Amino acid sequence: MKKKKKSKKKSMPYTKALPSSSSNIAFKKEQPIYLRNMQALQKYYPELAERIKTTDIKNYEIVTTADKPPNLLAKKENLYYYDPADPMKDVQEQIAALKLKNTRLAVFLGFGLGYETLYFAQEMVQEQNTNYLLIIEKDPEIFKAALKTTNLEPLLNNPRARFMVGLPEEKLYTELRNYLAENSRFMLLKAMKPVYHPSSLKLHKDYYLKALKQLRESGTHQVLHFGNDPHDSLIGVQNMLDNLHEIIFNPGINLLFNKFKGKPAVVVATGPSLNKNKHLLKGLEDKALIISVDASLKILLEMGVRPHLVTSLERVPAVVKLIEGLKKEEVKDVYFAACPVVRNEVYEAYPGPRIIVYRNFDHFKWLGIDRGILNIQLSAGNMAFKIAEALGCDPIILIGQDLALSRDGYTHASGAVLGEKQRAFLNNANLEVLGNDGQPIRTTKTLYSFLKAYEMDLAGYTGTCINSTEGGAFIIGSKVMTFQEAIEKYIEEPFYPLEIIKNSISLFTSARAESDFRNVLELIVKTSAEMEKVIENCKEGLRLVEQYRVELQDCLSNPQRMDLFRPKIQRVSNEILAPKQRSIKDYHQTFQLFFMHILQSFNIKFEMEMIAIPEKHDDRDMATVEILLRHHEWYSVVGDLAQICLNTLHKARAKLEKNMPA
Repeated sequence: MKKKKKSKKKSMPYTKALPSSSSNIAFKKEQPIYLRNMQALQKYYPELAERIKTTDIKNYEIVTTADKPPNLLAKKENLYYYDPADPMKDVQEQIAALKLKNTRLAVFLGFGLGYETLYFAQEMVQEQNTNYLLIIEKDPEIFKAALKTTNLEPLLNNPRARFMVGLPEEKLYTELRNYLAENSRFMLLKAMKPVYHPSSLKLHKDYYLKALKQLRESGTHQVLHFGNDPHDSLIGVQNMLDNLHEIIFNPGINLLFNKFKGKPAVVVATGPSLNKNKHLLKGLEDKALIISVDASLKILLEMGVRPHLVTSLERVPAVVKLIEGLKKEEVKDVYFAACPVVRNEVYEAYPGPRIIVYRNFDHFKWLGIDRGILNIQLSAGNMAFKIAEALGCDPIILIGQDLALSRDGYTHASGAVLGEKQRAFLNNANLEVLGNDGQPIRTTKTLYSFLKAYEMDLAGYTGTCINSTEGGAFIIGSKVMTFQEAIEKYIEEPFYPLEIIKNSISLFTSARAESDFRNVLELIVKTSAEMEKVIENCKEGLRLVEQYRVELQDCLSNPQRMDLFRPKIQRVSNEILAPKQRSIKDYHQTFQLFFMHILQSFNIKFEMEMIAIPEKHDDRDMATVEILLRHHEWYSVVGDLAQICLNTLHKARAKLEKNMPA
């Protein structure tokens, strides 16, 4: 009884554990189990329900006996899914053999007749402190058999359980990535455990191993999406503050949203295959919206092709080289659609007109100046695609988007400012992916992450994406076609994109900009004051950790000391965590919208490590002790970053006041 009582304690104020099912596993032949299950499935998984209706159980047989739960026989393999002697005992023994601990995210590889998942939900979620159940089943026939035999309503209508049934392998990554992004589930990855019955692996081992690999890979990319270095994120915010004048006094991409509905767009990247078809862009300026990445701009201008928009995203100094030396006349109608995290020197170097494009980061929401936020991922190419999508373009045609090295060893197109064989790519081309020609092609870890980002983009795009790169890596969700074929099929009538852009952004007024200027100045003053409060809270947190350090460390080294300390652990925990909670709650706009983007790469890794700590301890209170001690690191890092941000805000205020409109 003591063990059961201890398992229900809350060790830390993270998300609550998954509530256990209130219904027992049901095998009542007299009840319309299949009908009730299908009603629940139709309500919560309507697309899956429609697929299940047309699924016939051909490869399996539901085996029933008078005194035992139904079993499942795989005909081809002559394999009983569960031990015929006692299916439920088999389930318990197989799960016990996994030696699970701290399973915050339980990933079921195979569903069988649902026995193992329901057993886990009823008997183990509390002791495992489980937040979510993810059920992956390859075979819809098996799932339909479960719907016919087992009461699955407690799982189907539970918002903390998610079913993925019959997903093609090529869709695993995008579905899993989206799942992990919801409610920040990727934070639980270090406490993710696969749960399975050996029979599922006997039937579909390769599929489930791939699913597990895709889950981990999508989790890694989701974490990467938030950055891997707070100081790198800090550069982006510092650049944004340095670019406030650009943001305030230039129109936003939101003025162009859906202005090109149903019109073709061509996204021009700088992969080596661009050499093959860039000449075909000539004459298309009035018939297609041409969006170039910054690295392709000079290549196009030298050909006499003026793209309508140019995307830029990187915060590094090298971006200046991509656009410096341009003359005002040659880019007078080429709109620099940069995300204002680029260095201010980039804006200073560009002599043409600007359009502001926000990436979906909270610090742009903090500004309170609407310029249009897009879910841009990792590269200027991804950015160009998302702009085309937001503007309503269909189809979107890609050229030069190789995302891989050419087979003769080139990394970029001829005339690329930074070189055609860039060493950073050549030295790291140790991965292989499927090429557009159906053959393997070399790529790098960075380019591979761009490729997966494109998969995510295309999974959410309702139009047609044509990959006319004529080389490079295959992007799942795209249609491969030569650029000439794409032109003949999709680019026909002129619609004059430049005129549409000019007419749309003419709505931007200087009066609105001056109002935004005053509001931002007030916001910086308010944010600076609240950042000072955050710094004070961090100092208080450090003081509290030091106050209890000796006592907490004694508990970790001496279990007897833990018994003495246990009665007051909740009070001490509340004291130490209170400054952290005050910073987050009392100054939400400042902490979440302005500061969190800088902090998040550290904070994500820190919280993931905290979630994993209970696996090291049999005693949850002992895990709490270690977590409290580790908060010295949180307060120290957050306090230092907050001070840097405060200094940056002071500089931004001084620059604004110096350039205040008359």
